[in-house]
Amino acid sequence: MQILNIGIFAHIDAGKTTLLERILFETGRIRRPGTIEEGTTESDYLQEEIERGISIQSTLARVFWPNAKEPKVLFQFLDNPGHLDFQSQTSASLVVADVGIVLIDAFEGLKSQTLQNVEWLRKRKIPILFFLNKLDRKGIDITDSLVDLEAVLGKEPILLWKEEGEFSLLQERSSDQSLLPLLEWDGDLSEQYLQNPDHLADLARKGFARGFWKEEFFPVLGGAALHGDGVRELLRSLELLSESFRPELRPKEELGIAFKRELHPDLGRIVYVLASKEFPQNQKFWSASSQGKMDSLHYISTRDIEETGRVLPREIIVVSELDSLQPGDVLYSSPQKEYRSELTPIRKQFQILIEPETDEHRDSLWKALQLLVWMDEGLEIKILPETGQMQLSGLGELHLEVSLSRLKEFYPHKINVSGIKVARFELWKKMVIQGEFQHTAFDQKISSGLVQASLVSSNSFSRDVRFETKITETLEEAITSAFYEVVAKGSKGEEVLGLDLIVHRYDPPDVSNETSSLVKVAVIKGLKDIIRQHTELIGPLSILEILIPDSSLGDVLAVLSKRSAKISDVISVGDGKSLVHAKASTENLLGFASVLRNMTQGRGVLSLDSLFDSEHYYVITLVDSR
Repeated sequence: MQILNIGIFAHIDAGKTTLLERILFETGRIRRPGTIEEGTTESDYLQEEIERGISIQSTLARVFWPNAKEPKVLFQFLDNPGHLDFQSQTSASLVVADVGIVLIDAFEGLKSQTLQNVEWLRKRKIPILFFLNKLDRKGIDITDSLVDLEAVLGKEPILLWKEEGEFSLLQERSSDQSLLPLLEWDGDLSEQYLQNPDHLADLARKGFARGFWKEEFFPVLGGAALHGDGVRELLRSLELLSESFRPELRPKEELGIAFKRELHPDLGRIVYVLASKEFPQNQKFWSASSQGKMDSLHYISTRDIEETGRVLPREIIVVSELDSLQPGDVLYSSPQKEYRSELTPIRKQFQILIEPETDEHRDSLWKALQLLVWMDEGLEIKILPETGQMQLSGLGELHLEVSLSRLKEFYPHKINVSGIKVARFELWKKMVIQGEFQHTAFDQKISSGLVQASLVSSNSFSRDVRFETKITETLEEAITSAFYEVVAKGSKGEEVLGLDLIVHRYDPPDVSNETSSLVKVAVIKGLKDIIRQHTELIGPLSILEILIPDSSLGDVLAVLSKRSAKISDVISVGDGKSLVHAKASTENLLGFASVLRNMTQGRGVLSLDSLFDSEHYYVITLVDSR
């Protein structure tokens, strides 16, 4: 039996959860499809998800196709949140997905989140199958969506959906010429078609199955998930793709990859693991963050769990009581010299300060926050040494709002919470500056010696220390420690980004003595003096896409102007609505979602992506200063 791991990705409200619900119904897993409005879907079962009508965590569903009694393939679907605030869940799914289904709301077209999903998938070289959803709505023109897709992909997508007639790819015989792009990429298949034009459908299926995995083309299917239109065609297409799928060979000592953590009502703390090879219950493992034994193995599918004594290659299982395992950890069957992680940390840009109402509850609040962070890789906590306050950092306003609400499950007492603050940083803005660092003590009787170095732009947000001279390991540690101590706080109290330190030479003092502590002091003082003059304050930049009633357009544009937003364009989309594209400092947009909701009486739809990298950031001026 083949196994295919499928991530479902889309912008907000495109129908991901509805699609998975219909898949479960079509395959006999559930008797009746649930709805988001009623809070009865299989995948959105957390109280916060039901109350808000959104997905806040990814959900796994195991689907045997065409049925559980005689399965040809096991589909392991991962339904992911549409909000960027919960991108840590999406990032985890990208680690294990073989194929990405990207849903597009056919009425609203491509959104910024759609483009972000496509970018993530292509960066990880995961083939994409597009599904135009909500095609049952009247007045839909899919031309714009296809044109936008072509611009993003760099090649024309292949539309396999037909408004009328059968799904020709799966017909025994077909003369549908729109199937030709599925085989034209392959010389042998093209030759066979020229010799036997009547075999078009069969040759197109072969081309579809082979070319998809090579990303020779991007197929576009369609339908209406709410009513089941196009869902069985999607499943049959996935079955066709599974027949030609060849998973990447993994190292023989690799057991699997941990990719997600969750608090389960029956199993407690669980970790999701994609198995790289077959292994039994009680299997020992080693990883970057821990070593131990997998005492129990369970299959999990939405809300259902089933214990198993052995896992097959490429199955996803959950293990309990392994709290120290980190998402991204690669698990091995024996100790290794080096351990790998498949996930890179996500920078948390939004912060709030939390304190218990009484000191007697401080420890229990800290433990509750630790549990919250354990479940959600997008969160981070620390205690500020200056004030003793607890700082919770996350990926957005909604993310922190939901996290505080979930905190009540583990901490029943009252807390004091500050307003949300957006993280600021200092960016090194010079290409190269030479520096000489020296420090003396005890009336200049003892010297550090002279360190000659360059402060160089890394041309990114990275930081590093490099040595072009041979010095002792102790001195290297002293200089490296001094550098990271200074850049952690900067001259303006913020973390410094984009700076490398290159040490060219070290001249020791005339009198031999232990100099490492003096060298560290010299480098700290010298770096502080230079950095003070050559950094600028920066913060994340937000890209907005707002669908609003025309009656509210003027008011919304005025509010954006007051928040120093730059309007890119305003597009009339018909039906009395306009689409506004803009960008602004993320901290200037705090609270904007609530203002928009009130201003448009809940009819405004906001898609907001907060970007922060060396190409996307906002320079904070004195006018912006808090």
